[in-house]
Parts: sequence; structure tokens; C-alpha cells
Amino acid sequence: MSPWYGVWHGGSGYTLSDLESDLEQFGSIQEAKDALSDRFRSGCSWRQTFRYVNRDPESVLTPAVDEDSCIHLYASPECLDYPDRCVYFGPRGGVRVENC
Repeated sequence: MSPWYGVWHGGSGYTLSDLESDLEQFGSIQEAKDALSDRFRSGCSWRQTFRYVNRDPESVLTPAVDEDSCIHLYASPECLDYPDRCVYFGPRGGVRVENC
């Protein structure tokens, strides 16, 4: 498995993330799917870990994650012009991955 790099876009209370400072590393696409699901389902109760590429990691609560949240994934941290994949919630609450 090769790592993926992503930028999470939170729910209605969040602005778009900054690619430079908010870029996270995920060990796989499945790890990114799990992170989105965990941030939605337990982000109010349990701290979620963010493994940032360009700053120190953080563990924070994510209370405003909703069904419109997503993670844009990039295959490389050097090529951030356009995401390679988008991780998002499907119409019945499952987490889906789509090529961009």
C-alpha cells in the first residue's frame, strides 16, 4: 500500500481547508474512508487524529462533520493541482470513493 495525501473539508460550519497547512497523510484509501466515517460518527465524543504533512499532528474533536463532508485525496504531496480521488458519504450513509 502506498500513502495518500488528503485535505478534509468539514461540515457546514467549516471553511475549505488550506492545502499547504492542512494536508494530511493516510496509509491507504481505506484509512481515509475510516477517518471520514469516524469524524462523522464519533467526532463529538472522541478526539480524532490528524497526521499533518507540514505541521505537528493534532487530536481534536470534530463536532460539525455532516453528510456533506469529504476528503480530497492526492497520490503525491508534490502534485496538488487537482485531487485524484474524493472520499464522501453516499445517499444511504456509506462512505464512497470516486475518481476525480
